[in-house]
Amino acid sequence: HTQPGQEMRAGNVHLQPFHRVLSASLSRRFPEAIAEAGDTVGLTIDTLRDVERGASALVLLCVDLTEQVLSEAASARAHFVVTYSPMPHSPFTTLSTDDVLGRIVLGCAKHQIAVHSVHSACDAASGGVNAWLARSLARGVVRPIVKHPKVADAGQGRVLECDEATPISTVVERLKALLGVRFLRLPPAAGGAPPALA
Repeated sequence: HTQPGQEMRAGNVHLQPFHRVLSASLSRRFPEAIAEAGDTVGLTIDTLRDVERGASALVLLCVDLTEQVLSEAASARAHFVVTYSPMPHSPFTTLSTDDVLGRIVLGCAKHQIAVHSVHSACDAASGGVNAWLARSLARGVVRPIVKHPKVADAGQGRVLECDEATPISTVVERLKALLGVRFLRLPPAAGGAPPALA
């Protein structure tokens, strides 16, 4: 039997590179199969760099892999970046420092930083960001708005059926605390009545 991060090759145990082990773990949690069609998820930028056995590795998390984030990752000598938004977000035929996409991809190659995007796979997963937000609002039953045809409990969006009516003001305060923000935008209530989540 092989251990996590190992595979059998020609009868010998071969240790997988750190970034491949981490990417495979993320893919099990947020499978590419449940991502929206055409979305760029998974290990999008590979690397030849590996982590020496017994050494520590630095993983950076971000929403968008911008040039500023790449600069921070390079300065910290990060090995791996997990980004929500896809990078690269679209196919390309050339890589050039004349555009932002080219500079980021070439910068990752230069500093030997691997990149994994979770994007819509994280949105659709049963334990993904949509499900997490819905379960944080109030007690009740959470289900996808649009169920995935093959993967149970996965799908687009989330519906929360609350166990009891909850004032929208309570939900807003919970979300603000959860997300660490001071303000949330809400549409005006119909008829001016204080809305509730039910």
